[in-house]
Amino acid sequence: MGKLILVDACCGPCAMTALRCLEYGPGDVFFTFFNHNVHPYTEYARRRDAFREAMEMEAVEFEVLPYLPEEWWRAVAFREESRCEMCYRLRLRRAAERAAVMGLERFTTTLLASPYQDHELIGRIGETLADEMGLRFLPWDGREVYRQVLQEAREKGIYTQPYCGCLLSERERYDPAFRRRGGRERGRD
Repeated sequence: MGKLILVDACCGPCAMTALRCLEYGPGDVFFTFFNHNVHPYTEYARRRDAFREAMEMEAVEFEVLPYLPEEWWRAVAFREESRCEMCYRLRLRRAAERAAVMGLERFTTTLLASPYQDHELIGRIGETLADEMGLRFLPWDGREVYRQVLQEAREKGIYTQPYCGCLLSERERYDPAFRRRGGRERGRD
C-alpha cells in the first residue's frame, strides 16, 4: 500500500487541517472516517458526504467505516460527564486497530485540529493505545490554522458542522436555557 500513517477523521475540514499540518504527503496518509457519536443520522450523513468530498478534492485515500451509534450509546450511558473521554477512547481504539490490520506503525486523529477538543487527554489515550498495540501515536496541533482551513472549506463548498456531533453537544449548542444552567438539568443542581 505504501502508506505511512492512518488518520482518524472526524470531518472533512479537520482532515484538510491535518493535511496542512502533518509532515506527510497525500500519498503517505490513509484516512478513516468512524463517527459513531454523530446524531442525528441526517447530520452523520452530511458529515460523511462532506468528508468524502474533501478527500476526493485532496486526492487522498480513505475509507468510511460503518455507522454504529449503539456502540457510542453503550459507552456513554450514565457517564454523560465523561462522554468526550469515552468517545475519544472508542475512536482512537478503532483507529489503532485499523492501523494494525493495515500494517501501519503510526496513527493519529483529526480531533487534534480543533480548539474545542482536549488535546492533552487525546494524547494520553493515543499513547496508551499505541503502547498496548505496539504502534506509535503521532501528536500534533492544528489549532493555529483551524479557522483558516474552515474558511477554505466553506469557500470550496464543503459542509462545516455547527456542533461537535453527539446529541448532548447538539443540545449544548442550541438550547440556551440548558447553557444558562451550566449544562445541568433543572432540579439536578
